[in-house]
Amino acid sequence: MVNYTKFAVRGVIKIIIISSLAGVLGYIVRLVLARNFSVEDFGLFNSVFAFIGFVGAFDSLGFDKALIKFIPEFVHEKKNDFIKSSMVYVCFIMLVINAIIIIGVYLFSSYLSTNFFHSPKADILLKILAIAFFVDSFVMVLKFAFQGFKEITYFSLIDVIRMLLVLIIIFVGIKLNYGLLNVAFAYTITPVILLLVFGWIMIRKVFPEFIKSKFIIDTKLFKRISKYSIYMVENSAAGLILLYTDTLSLTYFSNLKNVGLYSVAFPTARIVIFFPRAISGVLLPLTSELWVKGKKKILTAGVENLYKYSMIILLPLVLVVFSFSDLILAGLYGKDYILASTPMKILSIGMLFSVFLAININVFAGIGKPQITSRIIYTAAAFNLVTNLILIPWIGINGAAIASTLSNFIMALMASIYIKRFIKVKFPVRIWIKTGCIGLFFIFMIEVLKKAISLNVWVETPIILALSGAVYIALLFVFNVINIEELSDLYKRVAK
Repeated sequence: MVNYTKFAVRGVIKIIIISSLAGVLGYIVRLVLARNFSVEDFGLFNSVFAFIGFVGAFDSLGFDKALIKFIPEFVHEKKNDFIKSSMVYVCFIMLVINAIIIIGVYLFSSYLSTNFFHSPKADILLKILAIAFFVDSFVMVLKFAFQGFKEITYFSLIDVIRMLLVLIIIFVGIKLNYGLLNVAFAYTITPVILLLVFGWIMIRKVFPEFIKSKFIIDTKLFKRISKYSIYMVENSAAGLILLYTDTLSLTYFSNLKNVGLYSVAFPTARIVIFFPRAISGVLLPLTSELWVKGKKKILTAGVENLYKYSMIILLPLVLVVFSFSDLILAGLYGKDYILASTPMKILSIGMLFSVFLAININVFAGIGKPQITSRIIYTAAAFNLVTNLILIPWIGINGAAIASTLSNFIMALMASIYIKRFIKVKFPVRIWIKTGCIGLFFIFMIEVLKKAISLNVWVETPIILALSGAVYIALLFVFNVINIEELSDLYKRVAK
């Protein structure tokens, strides 16, 4: 019998470890850019990057993400020809759509640089990054295919190597005084290397049957994938609207300095997002397999455990980011970026809802109901856009943070309502309340210790976190949020 607990827990741990490394490298890239360019130039690059990412929401029409759903099914059914055909379909669709996007960007780059970005530097950045996203879209096909094959290591390593290569190229370019163009070229050269390396791994290691398998023109298969992909592209588009609307709204209604500050606050607050991402990397293909095999009870039990342990793990991380926002920003980016502290606090609260959203939408995708996620995300995206238009002209960068946090809450709430239509999941409300109360004591203790201990900040902070963290864990056992027997049983299922 397949040990799903073992696969899920080990998969999540593996993704957390590897994605944490990718996250660290990603933050180092931001640090290097923030410390070597002005706040305005840093903001300009992030604005252009956000714009290209926004436009690129439609580069695959959702076909690439459909591989996560269908590859596990075709593997189970031993249909290698369908796997190869699906991958070829995806690449062809992306080739056509990406070509159209690049042509559009090149035609309107001059107009956009003058009338939207208000900087002539944006023209060449737009053109170079359009090519970068074109190549990287095919890297994403490989990444999602690895996820479909449940090759979690390769799935995670792509982002690590991506950020490592970008960092190396940027560092060399800065030493040679190449400026912002060097950053754009770093993001263009990197996906070319990734495509060659991981393409070889896919064909030689993961799916060696690719060459031997036949490419078949099957209209039923294409329609099946297309129907699913329509909802996935809606999800991707809405997700990118949510991701980049704040930045683009600040670009238009505010100034590049505020964009630079927000470009620091948002990703730093999202430092805790590695946990929801790790869950997503494992949950979608696993849900697809369990649903196809009719093992709903196992799926329900797994989701309920995720609800419980996600809150236990994520809450103290969010509270640490909230409590030490000034220190984190000053230590990582310098004193010029402390102005981003308040929006970062607001955004960190929103991250708490992201884990429950991640669990639910991956269940929807795994059971073949991505249209539900479309409704949720588009509702939140519309709300986010309207709220940005109202709040940013009024309270600036803090308005963007409030809009993002409220949008996360709305999505989590809607997803929790919808999921009960498909699996009889019980929300651990009592556990959440207990954990929340323990979390409040955790943050209270941090504030007390800050006043009681007077040492060098880099010595003081680890001491405070160690003491507060120990109390948090102890209270989890005292109030029976977790117990030894439960953890022992989980360990046995993972270790065997």
